[in-house]
Amino acid sequence: MGITIFALGAISPAAPRLKLNLLIWSNYIAPGVVGEFERGYNALVDIETYDSNEAMLAKLQVGVVAYDVIVPSDYMVRILIKQNLLLPLDHTRLPHEVHLDPQTLRLPFDPENTYSLPYTLNTTGIGYRKDKVTKAVDSWSAMWVPHYRDRIVMLDDVREVFAAALKLSGYSLNSTNEEEIRRARDLLIQQKPLVRAYDSGTFDQVLLSGDAWLSQGYGGQIAKVMLENPNIAYVIPREGCVMAIDNLCISQTAEHPDLAHEFINYLMEPAIAAENMNFIVYPTPNREALPLVRAELRHNPALFPPPEALKNCEYLSDLGPTTLLYDRYWTEIKIHR
Repeated sequence: MGITIFALGAISPAAPRLKLNLLIWSNYIAPGVVGEFERGYNALVDIETYDSNEAMLAKLQVGVVAYDVIVPSDYMVRILIKQNLLLPLDHTRLPHEVHLDPQTLRLPFDPENTYSLPYTLNTTGIGYRKDKVTKAVDSWSAMWVPHYRDRIVMLDDVREVFAAALKLSGYSLNSTNEEEIRRARDLLIQQKPLVRAYDSGTFDQVLLSGDAWLSQGYGGQIAKVMLENPNIAYVIPREGCVMAIDNLCISQTAEHPDLAHEFINYLMEPAIAAENMNFIVYPTPNREALPLVRAELRHNPALFPPPEALKNCEYLSDLGPTTLLYDRYWTEIKIHR
């Protein structure tokens, strides 16, 4: 997987070494993939991480660092477009996008892929310990069972946490109905005494250690620890959950947009996309890469769930002004004792 034929546009080793500022989720790119790009393109990739889309947005709004490539989720792409924080992509410089699954392109958050191309696919369900949880887990209601007090972890993410409560209540996870959102808040306040932590960074490790028995979590991250411990399983609740596409974008303030295009195109090379998935585990939208991915990942239902499991799932949407209500209720939940 380590051998790549670099494009003719690659930077000559004699040229000055340019720095690419990459803003990305934690543990979301293979070190070998980064190193190979640095060597092939005479570049230095400086990586800064975040653990929520909102944290990423805050970094962009502050504007202290001129990030080149960023990796926002679907709904956040729409927000960044509205705030004029993204640079349009030059698709003539991205020939490897032909390898992407058409089903992951031209989605409502960026209908012409003017600003974004898909990087990974994901769902947010429930990871659980089969050796600790004896009853079948197939519903978000499992996260409200008093018997599991202090063994439950929820993500530290307002949209994801509200998505669980909204779906459990039979509502859309993109609800803008004040009464529905209030009911979801009340459910989450009711749940809070049972919750060990709101954690988007180490929920998988807490599940692996056995300190948590159930955790809301990203399928890709839980699939990683499933490989380490066969007692860990993952389920998409029958009520549905968040489906997500994380995307490669170029910041409006990018200092090196040419290098950013080279980097995005490089990540879409099938061999590179496969090498990356073999490390980060999250599914790639690259059709040509899949045959090169480890079989244990290709056949993992946490990564590639059957279509019927996704029938009630939704992509997150930009909520507009209603976001303020979610944020206010999220603060109320966090400070509730």
